[in-house]
Amino acid sequence: MANTPGSPPPIPTTKLLTQDFFPGDHSAAHGCPHLKPVKRTGEILSNYQILSRYSLHFKHRHALGILPPKKRSKSGAEAKPQDLQSTIDSAKPIPQLPIPSCMTCETTMGRIHACLQCVFVGCWKGGHSQSHSQETGHTLSIEISRCGLYCGQCKDFVYDRDFDGIHNGEVLRNSEIISMVQEPGQKRPRFSKWHAGNKEAALIKAGSKLQACQGLRGLRNMGSTCFMNVILQCFIHNPLLRGYFLSDQHSSKRCEVKSECMGCEMDQLFTQFYSGVKTPYGPCSFLHTMWMSSSDLAGYAQQDAHEFFISALNQIHAKSPTSKLHHCSCVIHKTFAGLLQSDVTCLNCANVTSAFDPILDISLDLRATKRSKSMSKVRGLNDERNDGPNSLADCLDRYTHPEKLGTNEYNCSKCGKTGQEATKQLSMKVLPPVLSFQLKRFEHSMGASKIETKIKFPAQLDMTQYTTSTRKSKKSKLQKLNGGSGSENGSPSNASTPSSTTSSHAGLEPIPTYVYNLFAVINHQGKMDTGHYTAFAKHRGEWFSLDDHKVTLSTQKEVLDSKAYMLFYVKQNLDYDYSSATRD
Repeated sequence: MANTPGSPPPIPTTKLLTQDFFPGDHSAAHGCPHLKPVKRTGEILSNYQILSRYSLHFKHRHALGILPPKKRSKSGAEAKPQDLQSTIDSAKPIPQLPIPSCMTCETTMGRIHACLQCVFVGCWKGGHSQSHSQETGHTLSIEISRCGLYCGQCKDFVYDRDFDGIHNGEVLRNSEIISMVQEPGQKRPRFSKWHAGNKEAALIKAGSKLQACQGLRGLRNMGSTCFMNVILQCFIHNPLLRGYFLSDQHSSKRCEVKSECMGCEMDQLFTQFYSGVKTPYGPCSFLHTMWMSSSDLAGYAQQDAHEFFISALNQIHAKSPTSKLHHCSCVIHKTFAGLLQSDVTCLNCANVTSAFDPILDISLDLRATKRSKSMSKVRGLNDERNDGPNSLADCLDRYTHPEKLGTNEYNCSKCGKTGQEATKQLSMKVLPPVLSFQLKRFEHSMGASKIETKIKFPAQLDMTQYTTSTRKSKKSKLQKLNGGSGSENGSPSNASTPSSTTSSHAGLEPIPTYVYNLFAVINHQGKMDTGHYTAFAKHRGEWFSLDDHKVTLSTQKEVLDSKAYMLFYVKQNLDYDYSSATRD
């Protein structure tokens, strides 16, 4: 794997954070003692970088437009691979990428290891990787599918900060390439990482001190206020809100709003949670300010957590100094605001009318509503009531599925017909940094009742298939396959059931900027009027159960097995604010 004379050097990744802050040879502090002598030349790190890049490209080959190896022609000739950067610029697929396989038995199954000290690839199951290590003394290898670093002397996978930093840099680079390939029209400034110089590093080391674990604290129940406590806990563990208020973006000491400022209440709440005090905190001031701002929530009666959530967002937005009616740049809109696109398609002339609605959260039905026979026929349903599968993905499929409008609900502006049949479909035009879902468990149509159905939800959510750009791309490809005569979106010939929609999304490659990670869950136990709210939140990589004043360690399995009422997801890769970036 050494660089041959005249060969181009590997594309450098971003510098390692540990090297920036603490320059010098710090390899002795790492976990595996066998890495120190081989890391001094840098060849092992370079080989690991090349193989990590190959592993990520092979894993995401469909999203990158990389084709499988071409079959050899009769003459034995084979096409030469194109340069990766020129491929991206020309939007042409890379012609081939070799499949990782054992050089001894040629198997592609199981764990495949590549030696980091020479050019050898062997399988683990057949023992060829171990045999090579014993014969040559090359003890370091990379497990290609997961980029794990294996030490033959330790006989285990080992962790190293330098190797981990290289892998993280390659993951970021691969995500940027996928975004460029999948969304060539998106205007996003490239990610640029900040690195501390020697002077900045010295200032950081001199002015910083280790703090005890903070951010975990129970909240006292002040009389049926569990609905408020769970929302406040979700605010505290929201990474974007935490970064905003802990960086003193809104200071209660400098605020010009004289009274009833929810931004100041949030600032004081974060101050209390990160003060180092472990005893439960009573948010009396927050509750009083909410009562003064929203009369509907005043009193000691049990309230709905979702209503309190929306009311709190509106009050924080209203008192923000950057609050605007349109294109607001307050912390609430920067965190929660998205844009929903509604497309109404005339079934007579195929004219599409689009409307856009700003949203702060998404409310999902757990049970499909009663439908007429004509609508059931359009969607391929055999009965008037369809409870459907019970997962978050199924709820989103139903939410974004074409819905037939009544004959008196739409007037087409193009064909001039009144009472024309049409279909309506929702999609996400702009996804917010933080996605909040309300699962509608409380019904009020036929008397007050609660839906106890368990809804499966993932720890990582891919929203690619629900975006407007993806839906348009799929529609365009379908029309090309049909020779340009494909039916318009939402027409009866193109309608399908939500379950078939899910299967059609199975082959879609996720776009990194549309992938979300779960960080908080709100649950409701008991009946509507006499129930109790609890929450789960992720803090420093661990899940915790939050039940008013009680804070206990939990597990991801316990979180995913709960009957969720509200879900909170944060983007795995955050976008830049392009307008602010270009203006600055």
